[in-house]
Amino acid sequence: MISQTKLVLLLGAVAIMAHEVNARISLMPPMCSTEEMSAWPCMCCRKACWYGVSEITTTYFGNIPGKRSDSEARLTIGMMSQCFNLECADVC
Repeated sequence: MISQTKLVLLLGAVAIMAHEVNARISLMPPMCSTEEMSAWPCMCCRKACWYGVSEITTTYFGNIPGKRSDSEARLTIGMMSQCFNLECADVC
């Protein structure tokens, strides 16, 4: 089980990275083609957040978030929400 301190540090690191990258460069992988991106920018941004954060947290935890504890799942969902707010606010 992951400690509360590690959760706070991970969230803080993600927040700092997101703040530093506030120059219109996304940390999240592109999930849509250019045609889809121009037709549905909000959906594509949210998909990129969803898959990017789940990949990051799966690598960090070494398993699917939530497999060992609910705190892993809550952290992952919180990070996805932050990503939606930081990365997708302009297009949604």
